[in-house]
Amino acid sequence: MKRIMLLAGLCAALFLSASVDAREVISMNEAWNFTPTRSTGAGRGGWGGFGRGGGNQQQVVNLPHTWNAEDFMNDGGYRRGYGTYSKQFDVPDEYRGKRVFLQFEGAGSMATVMVNGKIIGEHRGPYNTFTFEITDNLRIGAVNSLTVICNNEQTFDIAPTSGDFNVYGGLYRDVWMIVTDEACITPLYYGSSGVLIYQPVVNEKRAEVRAEIHLSTATDYEGCEVYFAIEDAAGKVVAERASTLINNDLAICALGVDNPHLWNGKEDPYLYKAVTVLKKDGKEIDRVEENIGFRYFWVDKDKGFFLNGKHIKLHGVCRHQDWAVIASALTEENHLADYDLFDEIGANALRLAHYPQAHFMFREADRRGYLVWEEIPFVAGYVDYEGFRDNLRLQLREMIIQNFNHPSIVFWGLFNEVHDNIDAIVADLNAIAHELDPGRLTTCATDQEHTYITTTDGTGWNKYFGWYYDTVADFGPFLDDWHARFPNALISISEYGGGAALSVHVAKYGPEDEVDVRSVSRGHWHPEEKQTYIHINNWKTIDERDYVWGSFLWNMFDFGSGMRQEGDTNNLNNKGLVTHDRQTRKDAFYFYKANWNKAAKTVHLCSKRYTDREEDTTDVIVFTTAPSAKLYINGKIVGNAKTDAYATVRWPDVKLNKGENNVVVKTADGEDSTVWTVK
Repeated sequence: MKRIMLLAGLCAALFLSASVDAREVISMNEAWNFTPTRSTGAGRGGWGGFGRGGGNQQQVVNLPHTWNAEDFMNDGGYRRGYGTYSKQFDVPDEYRGKRVFLQFEGAGSMATVMVNGKIIGEHRGPYNTFTFEITDNLRIGAVNSLTVICNNEQTFDIAPTSGDFNVYGGLYRDVWMIVTDEACITPLYYGSSGVLIYQPVVNEKRAEVRAEIHLSTATDYEGCEVYFAIEDAAGKVVAERASTLINNDLAICALGVDNPHLWNGKEDPYLYKAVTVLKKDGKEIDRVEENIGFRYFWVDKDKGFFLNGKHIKLHGVCRHQDWAVIASALTEENHLADYDLFDEIGANALRLAHYPQAHFMFREADRRGYLVWEEIPFVAGYVDYEGFRDNLRLQLREMIIQNFNHPSIVFWGLFNEVHDNIDAIVADLNAIAHELDPGRLTTCATDQEHTYITTTDGTGWNKYFGWYYDTVADFGPFLDDWHARFPNALISISEYGGGAALSVHVAKYGPEDEVDVRSVSRGHWHPEEKQTYIHINNWKTIDERDYVWGSFLWNMFDFGSGMRQEGDTNNLNNKGLVTHDRQTRKDAFYFYKANWNKAAKTVHLCSKRYTDREEDTTDVIVFTTAPSAKLYINGKIVGNAKTDAYATVRWPDVKLNKGENNVVVKTADGEDSTVWTVK
């Protein structure tokens, strides 16, 4: 039996403590002047511009902000171009002798940062954090100007170049000012916390830790000492180590924890805290604290995913950082609302597609026990140009190093549905990922067979049987054939599903009703019942195959996509199980809830939105955690049926009366009802 075993205990959540003696972290989210063009700050907030537009277009905004929140659902397309953010800020006399950094958690897609009219740096990539030092450009004891020019135009040297999702512009995540002593734990190491915590050995008896602490100084480290400790959830120090050896801006602290309390996914997401302190002449001058978790995992080619020696079937969902009205300018409140829906449906894994998402998402995954597939935005298109390849390498390095310490992340995704000749760059990215992080698996998402799809440790299939092609019955034979031909491959389903428009319905659905499946899926006939049918049958296929180590349904939420002119809403990919505004759960949502979340008592009658009907015969489908259900129409019992192995009760070809039909389903776990009116 072949298996890949990964011994790792990984960390979560960057928490930068604010202290008068150590570092200060100050939000820069408030009161930016925004103009939808490209402009340079002239001195103390004056404007000198180039490009179209002018000062009369300015508005005051708070972050997070994207200029596409106003146009991303327009039929004319959303604006891709420049936007300029500017503000003034005070630098008090107390900062004399200190170092000052600006940290941006995300800016789309390219950002040029200027302080007091001077360019201090440029970042190319819309999703990762980046940090610049601005110490030498500041006016101490005076007002300073800050200008950030963002640009989300398509370009040949920034990924993504294409994809079935929108690439929004602006400062759509938080911005921070970090103030440190002259020597510090550097925030400049690829935008990370500066602390990478390797855990080469993790088991029930011992966790061995090797912390790499990246430092920075403008002079030297004379009198400096690095202290590293691990605290349990009660705040008790369980291991600690100090070192005065600093070489090439790097300190290493190795220690171990006996009988560690393992981070065990949703069952028990136990977190320790790693505390890193830099001292000078015995005085603390900098500190970084992060939650960490100890765990080990592997994937078996035949039996699937194992966490801490226990088999777990990964019931995953995919998620875009995209909400109605606000586009990508999500707050913690939005992220938490999404997590509450993940909890409700009973998922235990997330594919955060198709790009690095907010750090808060990983902190919350650590806290709630989700297993995460995170990926770079190498999506759909490839540009045979060294500048593009360099950008892929950079975005991969940033993603891994910034998120290295999260126990929730177990897979690094390297590409999604790229059909060009990319064997060399995939091999390169795979090597970089394993060099930076030997403790996790690499994987990919593909919809076609290519030579490079087995370069990564795992292979994820994006397959839409019954939606874009063939029928749902063809899904199983495809998987079995591929597993037989590639018996050592670690197979997952990275995407599957179908669309659903809330205003489009049919009394019965079967794949035999359609001649050309793909043309229908690209049109406006997206009945909710079709999505439900596809998910019921696709999930059965996945669940019956242990060699499929995990699956990630596409998608948890509807999301903006300017290329989509289908369903009942243009510019929307409606494959979500929940609507774009998070207000409506579609029928298929309750199928998974009844199957995955047995702790909740679920009774859901499908097709309740199909209130006014032409047909007088219908299938009645109910999802429930109860062992059986009774169906009543206008007070008369239609039948009592047992729930099948997939939490489903079905009454086919039920005859309805002309006029109103009061439909009620009763179970031991509750009841559900609706009124169907037949014309």
